[in-house]
Amino acid sequence: MDGGSWLPYILLVLLILGGGYFAGAEISFASFNKIRLRNYAEGGDRRAKKALYISNHFDKALTTLLIGNNLMHIGCASLATLIATRLWGVGAVAYSTVVITVVVFLISEMIPKSFAKAYSERFALSVSGSLYFLMKILTPITFLFTSISKLASKLFGKKSEPTVTEEELYEIIDTIEEEGSLSEDKSDLVRSALEFADITVQDVLTSRVDLVSIDADMAEGEILSLIKAQKYSRLPVYEDTIDNIIGILQIRKYLKNYVRFQGNVHLKDLLDEPHFVHKSTRIDDLLEEMSRKKLHLAIVTDDYGGTMGIVTVEDILEELVGEIWDEDDEVVEEFVKIGGNRFEVSGDLLVEDAFEEMEYENYDEEAFSHKTMGGWALDHFEFIPHEGDHFVYNDLMVTITKMDHQRIVKLLIKWTPPVSPEPQESIKANLIGVDLKHGQ
Repeated sequence: MDGGSWLPYILLVLLILGGGYFAGAEISFASFNKIRLRNYAEGGDRRAKKALYISNHFDKALTTLLIGNNLMHIGCASLATLIATRLWGVGAVAYSTVVITVVVFLISEMIPKSFAKAYSERFALSVSGSLYFLMKILTPITFLFTSISKLASKLFGKKSEPTVTEEELYEIIDTIEEEGSLSEDKSDLVRSALEFADITVQDVLTSRVDLVSIDADMAEGEILSLIKAQKYSRLPVYEDTIDNIIGILQIRKYLKNYVRFQGNVHLKDLLDEPHFVHKSTRIDDLLEEMSRKKLHLAIVTDDYGGTMGIVTVEDILEELVGEIWDEDDEVVEEFVKIGGNRFEVSGDLLVEDAFEEMEYENYDEEAFSHKTMGGWALDHFEFIPHEGDHFVYNDLMVTITKMDHQRIVKLLIKWTPPVSPEPQESIKANLIGVDLKHGQ
């Protein structure tokens, strides 16, 4: 080959640029927004359709890119060596190797990868057609290499892993919230949706001690007084004991019949069939079932079939969107920071939620799972306490401030964090200071 010919130089430049093409394509398809490209594809963008095909067959695409990239690098090294030998002799090979390595690193790797990372969608769309073509013509070769790769994975027992773990998903949400792409309210909604499937009805129910219900033997006047005082749209009806719920009464239906028949109402004839669920039922499953059966309220049972409480559609939805208030709801503060490491908490608040609000960590999470503050206090006292009674747990002083018959309504928690021991050096310095003062 004539040393003065431009052909080898042109080929060398093309090989360097080719390496940049393959390196940039690899990064762009590994980092682009697949959802956005799917929207482009659904809008009829042919380049986006090919880009999605490449993304869905990324193993095959990656093999194609690696083959191409290695061929470019081998070609660059060989051609640079040939040019250097022709121009300056064998002694220039070492220098040419160093130079071509730096050039390939900058132009074929670092610069195109940085650009492709910053403009991943634009880069992926621009190379999708050519890469799609290369994948097709190199199919026999890529099939061979991907088969070897899969066989090696099986031999080493590598298990398939999810593309994104739950922890990584939470980190993504935190990141896009910090960048301002997602508001705090929307990110909270996304987190609630992710946690939704892990919540059981036991976590959201209205417990039996707070349950408003109707005795089937109640007089009509008592029923009307209860309806007027409580303002609920539906109430469970029981016989003999709350563990024997026989139906659900729609208040509107009852009042219509009361007016229509001038007070002569047969309560049991108006009852809807109760729907029972176990306390361990997941709320996403229950919501689907209640939606399918057009239910508004379900009775929650414990392990022995007794009534543990009730759960409504509103209770479930509040786990997604937060508290839903209407004009009849009474605003109750479940957790109030008074100051001086003192907190007023509701007896219905879960212990783990109260401690999370306090940023208190010196407790066993499993021991307090699904336990309310009132239930925890009763476990400690082992008797029905009175207002003013207190107990100590680690560095917490817990005082009962409000009772409703046998139910704990409010508690006051005083947290006295342990004082860190003063370092020995500081103690010695203080003692020396005292001696000096006495010496004066």
